[in-house]
Amino acid sequence: MKKQSGFTLIELIIVIVILGILSAVAVPKFISIQSDAQESTMKGLKGALESASTLVNAKAKVEGLDDLEDAQLSSGIKTHWGYPSDTQTNLRLVLDFTEGVDWELTGSSPVIFTFLSQTEDMSATEIKADDTLCKLTYKQALKNQRPVISISGCAD
Repeated sequence: MKKQSGFTLIELIIVIVILGILSAVAVPKFISIQSDAQESTMKGLKGALESASTLVNAKAKVEGLDDLEDAQLSSGIKTHWGYPSDTQTNLRLVLDFTEGVDWELTGSSPVIFTFLSQTEDMSATEIKADDTLCKLTYKQALKNQRPVISISGCAD
């Protein structure tokens, strides 16, 4: 007689239960890490946009266009009171920004940056109205003020 080796049904069930418990503990941690990563990414984008706005303003001052409501720098960047105008085309130029796999720009006045994975089946109106989305909003400058760049919906 040959002795058979292998796992019993009880042993397999125990392993499946243990894996289920481990995944129930790990999934919430992963979700928390993902939202933290999204928030950090948006903070980085906000910093880049603030720096780019400051540089555009400096160029506008050098070219004498900082006191004009609407102007265009020699680089092709359109300004509103010396800061970047809030159109998708203009902000792509300011940031040397490429949409595609991760990002989507929506709307104009203001322009909203979102993660494409969250918004791929949503209209611009739905994106603007949804307060639960992790998004960055760029509103162009008013006279004698800086543009308003805000992040919303990224973390609890």
